[in-house]
Amino acid sequence: MYLTLGGLQFAVVWCIELRCLELGFWAMSRTQRVRGHGRGSRGQSLTEFALVLPLFFILLFGILDIGRLYNTWLTLQHALREAGRFAVTGRSMTGSTREASIITVAQQASGGILTDVQITSQSGGSGSAGTAGDTVTISVAYDLKLITPIIGQFFSNGVYRINASTTFKNEPFTSS
Repeated sequence: MYLTLGGLQFAVVWCIELRCLELGFWAMSRTQRVRGHGRGSRGQSLTEFALVLPLFFILLFGILDIGRLYNTWLTLQHALREAGRFAVTGRSMTGSTREASIITVAQQASGGILTDVQITSQSGGSGSAGTAGDTVTISVAYDLKLITPIIGQFFSNGVYRINASTTFKNEPFTSS
């Protein structure tokens, strides 16, 4: 039962054991009064938070892993495109072979993350950038260490291997 006096709302609580009538200031909202005066809701919220928090972190770090994976894949594609564009011209850097120059361009375009760059051509085979009019393929592989252990357990040693390659046809150039 509720009693309003002078704009203030009071709760009238009957104490059965003491057979008395208490008047107390009631400052809670109607929703809190219906739920049992708000008692115990802090413990319930803490328990729910403790159950949801690990799932939230797994989801968050999983999204970060996917973002890192996508960013690395884009970086590798960019490096391959730059190396391929350099390769088709038949040029080489001063004091370096054509194949070493292509690898250097790929490493520079990737920000230095590439260490395993393979060059093959139709006529020259593996390790050759080919001659004028030949088709050259540049391939890279990169191992990305995942930061989420629960997701990483599905991959060998928590590492995801990214493979990428590109194929270009060499322009007509004079061999030097």
